[in-house]
Amino acid sequence: MAAIPRGIRVIDWRNADRSKSTRYRIRIERQDFQCDRSFEDLELAILFLEDTKSHEGRVAIKRGEDRATIKASAITQALEAQLTEERITLGSAISLYIKAYLDPKIEKGSDKVQRSAKINRDRLLKCKSIQIGRIVSGLTPAGQFAGLSRYAKGFKQVPIGECYIDDLTAADATSYIRARIDDGKAKSTVSREIGAMQSVVNKLEFTSHKSYAALKGHNPFKRADKSLIKGGIKRRRKVITPEEEEALIKSLNSYANPEVKMIFCLTMATGMRRAEVLALEWQQVDLERGVIYLEPDDTKGDSERMVILLPEAVSALKVVPRKDEKLFHYRLEGFKTVFRRVIKASGVVGMRGLHDVRRSFISRIMREMTSSPVAIAEMIGVKHVENLKRTTINPLNHEAIVDRKLIDSEEVLRMTVGHESEAMTRQYTNIAPYKQQPKK
Repeated sequence: MAAIPRGIRVIDWRNADRSKSTRYRIRIERQDFQCDRSFEDLELAILFLEDTKSHEGRVAIKRGEDRATIKASAITQALEAQLTEERITLGSAISLYIKAYLDPKIEKGSDKVQRSAKINRDRLLKCKSIQIGRIVSGLTPAGQFAGLSRYAKGFKQVPIGECYIDDLTAADATSYIRARIDDGKAKSTVSREIGAMQSVVNKLEFTSHKSYAALKGHNPFKRADKSLIKGGIKRRRKVITPEEEEALIKSLNSYANPEVKMIFCLTMATGMRRAEVLALEWQQVDLERGVIYLEPDDTKGDSERMVILLPEAVSALKVVPRKDEKLFHYRLEGFKTVFRRVIKASGVVGMRGLHDVRRSFISRIMREMTSSPVAIAEMIGVKHVENLKRTTINPLNHEAIVDRKLIDSEEVLRMTVGHESEAMTRQYTNIAPYKQQPKK
């Protein structure tokens, strides 16, 4: 440690956070010059002391232009620049995420991958422009007064993309949710947006590691009040009846491009997803074994799958002409538009697209082959069996219960009353025999 010159006193200093540190104080009280300054750095204190000993130095001190002040200002600016470099706005983080994860897929991915990446990119670009209400300066009302934030001093509407991520709080993320719901957006839409921004912050570890480290695990979107968007996803129950299938076939027969009918028939016979059917190449089809081999890039779960072909699926494939390596030549969005026209022309009510055909296939498998969720999940390429049960199998079972007009098992009873487990139903039962009260 350097020797402390005469005129500099070492003092114990209590910081704002009540921690202690050492400072170096210079206090001069002369008739022609007075000053009282303390420094965290001894070198700065020595420079300041030297300037007090000359007329030019004392004039510079009065002007705030002495060497110690200038050097301290330069150090502060350097620290602020370093801090700014480590901080990042949500908009900048979104741009980095798009460049690293979405642009490459849009440029070189398959049709399915490109479409998904474009949807995610457009969603994120929209997200960062959404304005949220924040307290820019002043106290933020909490508890029962939280709803009065917009009347607080310093309240301002700002695009969420312009906010530094380390400044964003769970309350800000929740403010985003409320703003989108007030704009009339569906809960499922807002849920996807919050999930997308949460992923952007998580991926900072790979897009801007320094900024990620500065966050220290802080992710405002992870802690947002997601109860506001709970239950936003509505389960589709549409199953195509034989009469509706006949109407669709009639409409498809009148359509100029025969591929549309072939795609519909193959989906009805296999339950494959639209992207999986449209990406098919002849090398993936083995009619002799009765299977289709799907590549990871073609499946939703990014894992290879073998589709078992039922007799009607083989028949549907046999009428597809071999023009080149591909079975069909529609792109995803193009077929989506065309098939909606077919539905409208058929007069079928309540049908949105080809996914309703997939649900109809599952319904038929449940009636004619197996009710095992595991077997069905394997057949149609679903990773999470419980999710399949919740989104598709249970709603189809509910429809079957309505058709039978009979509660004939405990499982059916639980579905009817909305109980998720046997334990929940047991709370409402009384297995003791009814005891008849004596007559008075």
